Amino acid sequence: MRNSILALAALVLFGCAGATRKQATGYTQGTTYSIIYYTNGADVQYQIDSLLLAFDRVLSTYQKSSYISKWNRNETAGLEQPQMFKEVVNRALEINAATDGALDITVSPLMKYWFERDWSTSHVDSADVDSVLAHVGMNLIRLDGSDYVKIDSNVQLDVNAIAQGYSVDVVSRYLESLGIYDYLVEIGGELRASGRKPDGEWSVGIDEPNEGSVSHEATISINLNDKAMATSGNYRKFVEIDGVKYGHSLNPRTGFPAMTDVLSATIIANDCMTADAYATACMVLGFGKAQKLVSENKELNGILIYSQGDGSVSTWKSEAD
Repeated sequence: MRNSILALAALVLFGCAGATRKQATGYTQGTTYSIIYYTNGADVQYQIDSLLLAFDRVLSTYQKSSYISKWNRNETAGLEQPQMFKEVVNRALEINAATDGALDITVSPLMKYWFERDWSTSHVDSADVDSVLAHVGMNLIRLDGSDYVKIDSNVQLDVNAIAQGYSVDVVSRYLESLGIYDYLVEIGGELRASGRKPDGEWSVGIDEPNEGSVSHEATISINLNDKAMATSGNYRKFVEIDGVKYGHSLNPRTGFPAMTDVLSATIIANDCMTADAYATACMVLGFGKAQKLVSENKELNGILIYSQGDGSVSTWKSEAD
């Protein structure tokens, strides 16, 4: 489950170089969005809403008529594959390889098994998990010409680990196409900042991971300079089965929820799709492997909040942060 990220700095009414501060807010992908930008041009609230609606028509698994839902049901014959779909699948394949399979968008059958059933009348069966796992794996997707197709007709995609970050990038690209380069785009807690605001840099904070808490206490504040940031965490969303709490980060290699010591993984990257996907992967990998992954990737910075063996909580920040 994504953390909410708080924009900490106060924002004034008049923008950079005489431009006016404007804000677009609303709902998308089952969450809220807030976009602050500086421009001498017209308000673009309507255009942003239209863009996000178009995004959902391609990548929302909650819309039965979306392209991804039709792809999951094997109903795309004769349909042109949208560029947004191709970009997400292509990047997911790259990050799947870079994370040794920790990021996998073919986990939809596993998500349904673990989180869409009544466990008060069911019990975990490893044989059932194995049967579902047989239809999970990025190796079951291939490029046919310019389109991505499935090798196994039972393969279904769940792009929640990457699509929300990608939607931030899509909106950011749109703003830049209009010549707007001073902005902060936030969708469901995923962020991308560009340029500056009149009183300085964009300052954002990371929530303290308190299980079950609905409050948002920022424990770490950072300046987001022409970068994107995404945070993943399990502590507010889990399922309890036979007295055991399982977080919503699935290990696609085992088919079971990841038993991880990472409470919260924040990744900073050049684009939000990359940050989103790597934050999810870090939750699956656990602290040791996640720390190594971030440290060795020059394109990433990270903040990992993790539990120690004695129950205490520690924070690790990559050197560039």
